Amino acid sequence: MTRIVLDPVPLVLGIYAYVGELLSRTAEKREDDAAEALGRRFSRQRAAAGDREAQRMVRTLHTDVKTADKLLKKTSDVWKISQETDLVDLVILPRGAEQSPKAYVLLRPKEIQPLLESIRAAAAGAGESADILQQLDQAIEGIDGRPNDYLTFGFDPWQG
Repeated sequence: MTRIVLDPVPLVLGIYAYVGELLSRTAEKREDDAAEALGRRFSRQRAAAGDREAQRMVRTLHTDVKTADKLLKKTSDVWKISQETDLVDLVILPRGAEQSPKAYVLLRPKEIQPLLESIRAAAAGAGESADILQQLDQAIEGIDGRPNDYLTFGFDPWQG
């Protein structure tokens, strides 16, 4: 389990920057053809093959957009939590652990690492202490799990 005490501003800005990057990458992955051109292309394929390809395209886009939406919604929880104690505990733990944080999302390890990197960059830009930056570095290096495993990425009031 990882707990890092952070100011809510770099935490939210890091999430915001990560979501922007995620949506940008998602837009780049999107098929460049217009709807009419996509319709023509897929109608020429056999029914089952065209259906599978269209479903794959939509699933890929939907997954990234859904992750971005979940994270943006959690930023309001970060602000609410920070009103209680000024600081926020960033919590990362295995899915289903007994002590779930007050607000959380379930993310895969491959999503958490770049998210933490973005939070670390925002924390460095905001002048967070070397100790906090080191804790974030250790958290980034310590993220492990199988690609399809989910981890709890959440926030608690600071227990200082």
